[in-house]
Amino acid sequence: MDGSLLDRPGRTVPAAALQVLFASTMFVSAGLLFVVEPMIARMILPVLGGSPSVWSTCLVFFQAVLLAGYAYAHLLTRALPLRGQVCLHAGILAASFLSLPMAMDGAGPPSGGSPLLWLLGRLAVTAGPAAFAIAATAPLLQSWFARLGLEASADPYFLYAGSNAGSLLALLAYPLLLEPALRLDAQAAAWRWGFLLLAAGILLCAMTLRITAFRAPFAAAPRATRSWRRRLHWLALAAVPSSLLLGVTTHITADIASAPLLWVVPLVLYLLSFILAFARRPPVPHALMIRTMPLLVIPLVLTMSPGLFMPLPVLMLLHLGGLFVACMVFHGELARLRPPAGDLTEFYVFLSAGGVIGGLFNALLAPLLFTGIWEYPLALVAACLLKPADDARSARLLVWDVLLAAALLALVGVALRVFGMASEGGHVRLPTAVLGFLIPGLALLHSSTRRVRFGLGVAACLLASAWAGSTDAVLTARSFFGVYRVRDVQDATGRYLIEMHGTSMHGARSLAAGEATQPMAYYNRAGPFGQLFRSLPAGSVKHVAGIGLGTGELGCYAVPGQDWTFYEIDGLVERIARNGRYFDFLTACGNHPKVILGDARLTIAGAPDGAYDLLILDAFSSDSIPMHLLTREALALYLRKLAPGGRLLFHISSRSLDLRPVIGALAADAGLQARTLAMGTPPRSSLYRQATAQVVVLARPVVDLTALRAGDGWQPLAPGGPAMLWTDQKSDLLGVIRLGY
Repeated sequence: MDGSLLDRPGRTVPAAALQVLFASTMFVSAGLLFVVEPMIARMILPVLGGSPSVWSTCLVFFQAVLLAGYAYAHLLTRALPLRGQVCLHAGILAASFLSLPMAMDGAGPPSGGSPLLWLLGRLAVTAGPAAFAIAATAPLLQSWFARLGLEASADPYFLYAGSNAGSLLALLAYPLLLEPALRLDAQAAAWRWGFLLLAAGILLCAMTLRITAFRAPFAAAPRATRSWRRRLHWLALAAVPSSLLLGVTTHITADIASAPLLWVVPLVLYLLSFILAFARRPPVPHALMIRTMPLLVIPLVLTMSPGLFMPLPVLMLLHLGGLFVACMVFHGELARLRPPAGDLTEFYVFLSAGGVIGGLFNALLAPLLFTGIWEYPLALVAACLLKPADDARSARLLVWDVLLAAALLALVGVALRVFGMASEGGHVRLPTAVLGFLIPGLALLHSSTRRVRFGLGVAACLLASAWAGSTDAVLTARSFFGVYRVRDVQDATGRYLIEMHGTSMHGARSLAAGEATQPMAYYNRAGPFGQLFRSLPAGSVKHVAGIGLGTGELGCYAVPGQDWTFYEIDGLVERIARNGRYFDFLTACGNHPKVILGDARLTIAGAPDGAYDLLILDAFSSDSIPMHLLTREALALYLRKLAPGGRLLFHISSRSLDLRPVIGALAADAGLQARTLAMGTPPRSSLYRQATAQVVVLARPVVDLTALRAGDGWQPLAPGGPAMLWTDQKSDLLGVIRLGY
């Protein structure tokens, strides 16, 4: 017993008041921790780019900080008396406050390599101290609460549900309230005041242990028999949903946009599952979640087939619904297996360690181990194999389990490879629907009560889909910024090599004789790019810059005497573009353009002002355009580098985002004229030869854009409203998302 604080006459404090004090302090701490995650990631985007890996790395960093905080709290409660705990933690809070407010200095990572270590270092310096101090709050306050001797002290885990409620509300508030309303510097200042409020709450909680009349020696709290099998089980139950969280987040943000709104939605569901699972009276039966999980996993797995495009709401429902139900199952098991209060801090250490393991697998190990995005399918398989057993037999491997998996592998693989999809639009042929979807789905549903059979069947379907989708791949490579595939495809119009980033085509080369240097796909000569280059007055364009390299086929519009420069963030993209086995646009045309590696916002700043007569923004991460390239500050930079009579072209083709209001708001704010053109694929053509493309051309009022004629489809771009004006400090993604494609 800590005599200096507990062995003295005290005054009675109402039990309800104590619960409110501890719960509200944990609520504030969780809210601060989960506001700082999207806030600091948002600060990083303008200096690093819009890769989904930025958010994944940030998430893993904060998971590691959470583990460090939990471990610190566990050691603190074991090694020091209560007075020592309070004094040491007060000192850590004070030292952490000196690192605030958080801010980025604008310096970027070294160009050409992976920015992973640079990013982790910046996070450690900028957010690490304060996040560490906050991370220790949940287990530390629950440990102190267990000392109070209240009726609720024997099972303080309900405070953990309250803590996660604070996390959830903070995550919802950030993209919907804080980000649209406050600049980043104002957000950081407000967060600093919140940190002071938290520190006051923690010290007040410590003071209640001194004045309360309740006395319960912490050492007397019941302790469970130590078992490493139990600890490893905790690790596994925490690791799988953590890996699924990052897998779903990467999958969604890669094809829409890397932005706080889409970062937080999966994380909100992840935290909501903690709240529901650790509630005193869980509102959703655990057994119901176990039975529901296969009903979402099966259609999710089967719709991950290559070439199958579905409406955005359906995809979101499947991926987010599957994540939520799986988290409910695994976090429900953690709640069911939680130890007595005496082992509370150790339980949280292993829970957070499992979260870090799942995150590290996705963010750090998977890019080194796999050339494709295998971490998400593997996490789905692990979730099926490790879900709670319905009976003793479900955990045993039997010959019928292996035979069913082999049959599904053959059936789905043959269906997708032989019959494929009906068209480039992704509509499914009847044989494919029956053999590749209906029969496998019924077989998986029938086996869903046996977890080994179900897990192997899910693995077989995912493997068959990957096998069918890789038959035309001649190159698969991966970097920090994503997975790139070069595919050899053929249709009625010819044979092509195309580059894919995620699910989006980023360039194409015809293999027909005489067409090696002819721009294809979005860049075809009949489309918006070809029309723009034909409209340029002869001799008016001598210096051209492109932000985003792709395959380099834009360089085929170069004419003698022009100087071309491409700015590209990913060195892997340049290596693919210079590999003559796949694309040789940089060698065969383009006047041998220069390629400058690094984020364009940083590298183009080194070019002389007024250097370019034409600046083309053609940067994509799968189907999304990095948001930091579409802000007022970015446009001001482009205009400084643009000659007085120059033109600025934005390529804004996207299945999931309508960026016209954003560009319109930027043009109106800068006093520019803007014209736009969207062209689809002709009926008898091919998307490899002429893909749907939309562009916007901006220019100062003195520039003559009359050559971009209404008869060819060019129209003035309507000015966007003030809410659509994106800046480095504020942006609103919700207003530009397309709900169907």
